[in-house]
Amino acid sequence: MLGRRRFLSLATAGVGLAGIGALGVTGCSTSTGAASGSAGKLDYVKATDPEVAAAEAARASSGRTADYALAAGFAAVDLGGRLVNTWTYGTGAVAPELRLSAGDTLRASVTNALASDTSIHWHGIRIRNDMDGVPPVTQEAIAPGAAFEYSFVASDPGTYWYHSHSGLQADRGLFGALIVEDPSDSTDADADAVIVLDDWVDGLGTTPDAVMAALNPDLHGGGHAGHGGAGAPVPVGADEATVAASLTSAGHGDSDVLGGMTQHIAYPLHLINGRPPNDPAVVEAAPGSRLRLRIVNAGAETPYRFAIAGHRLTIVAVDGYDVEPVDTDAVLIGMAQRYDVLVTVVSGAWPMVAAVEGRPGYASTVLRSTDAAPLRDPDVGGSIPELDRELVLESSLRPAEKTKLDTRTPDRDYSVDLLQAGDRYVWAMAGADAGKLVVKQGERVRITMNNTSTMWHPMHTHGHTFAVPEYGGLRRDTVNVLPGTSLAIEFDADNPGEWMFHCHNAYHFEAGMTANLMYVR
Repeated sequence: MLGRRRFLSLATAGVGLAGIGALGVTGCSTSTGAASGSAGKLDYVKATDPEVAAAEAARASSGRTADYALAAGFAAVDLGGRLVNTWTYGTGAVAPELRLSAGDTLRASVTNALASDTSIHWHGIRIRNDMDGVPPVTQEAIAPGAAFEYSFVASDPGTYWYHSHSGLQADRGLFGALIVEDPSDSTDADADAVIVLDDWVDGLGTTPDAVMAALNPDLHGGGHAGHGGAGAPVPVGADEATVAASLTSAGHGDSDVLGGMTQHIAYPLHLINGRPPNDPAVVEAAPGSRLRLRIVNAGAETPYRFAIAGHRLTIVAVDGYDVEPVDTDAVLIGMAQRYDVLVTVVSGAWPMVAAVEGRPGYASTVLRSTDAAPLRDPDVGGSIPELDRELVLESSLRPAEKTKLDTRTPDRDYSVDLLQAGDRYVWAMAGADAGKLVVKQGERVRITMNNTSTMWHPMHTHGHTFAVPEYGGLRRDTVNVLPGTSLAIEFDADNPGEWMFHCHNAYHFEAGMTANLMYVR
């Protein structure tokens, strides 16, 4: 089911009406009318319907409220001596970290001082549908000069994040970490630190909108894809277009681990916690302590391989769900994925590196024990031995017993194809089931994703976590689907409303790789 703006953008990209019908391309639905192929009208559950509030009321609540205020606006940000103009929720290249405990109500007042519409999506949280932050599906966009209050119970502990869901705004500075602490945490960690990885292009001679225009001129401008209602197109200057063209023609990278081509954009800078390698945000911990690192890949298009010099990592959770602990030297993190790892801190100052998978580039910072002197030169480069040692992939991880879904026969079994429309920068979900992913409360749903394209895709469901049967039931909300492969996910339909299901490569998403999961009565 195509939203009007999605239809127009695909049509202008060269996929006309006949092409759309042949491909079964899906886009942003407005939940009006019947799903494709159904007989008669379906009774959809909307974001404002009583079932949405009832589902939240059934979750455990602590009765406490964590209040935050966020202002989306313009700021000049210092990136290691380079002053760039961008859009942020504060004064840095990453937004403030938000923390609360499981069962608390998060109440966030968001004001919009931008010249474009905006919104906030609370990524990975099993949230009530009307608070999901996806205009026009779950709310009206927050207009310039307006405000909106998000309020929801965060019942599930874990490492999450929040970001604008309007156009390409999250490829600026409109994102941050959201941590829901577990009162029953069993990791015995002595300290806790968040590591937010990001690829950065805004203000470095170009903008995300100029990059999108270089990839596909027909999709240029805020809100062009119809996902986020981002307002009027953002102007792109000639100089910005020239830089963007150079970044998108600089080779695509290659990785055996990800099945070939890794990305289209050669990002000029990579950050950890909003800081470049020459000006790191140092993490300090006592020697011998057990440090829990919560690693968030907030990048728009970049997979990162993460390691710490002189240390082994113990993976204890992914996307907020505990796994059977696994020791490794390095982890590979797709866009929007999160890894919680334990580290026993060795005395000294140690580079922490997130190397771009498959092409040059890296983000880095320093892990320093409290008894150690600072590194004379904190930017030691993007290569440490641990990056080339043992790498544990998500396919080898297994869920902790308490996080497993019970075994059930699916009530609905769907199949969708992930594809690129020829050689154009148009991405889509297709197939007989595309555009009619309807579910009912209480059902077990299985979706098999068939990646017919030549690139990998980090696929994300809103409002639900899923199990990956092929990975022993590993729980995630974002999973990497490699080119030429099929991967199934299963989830319980326990959170009514209308939810997005899309690739979390921000540019693939903007260029059409998205569908909606729609609850019906």
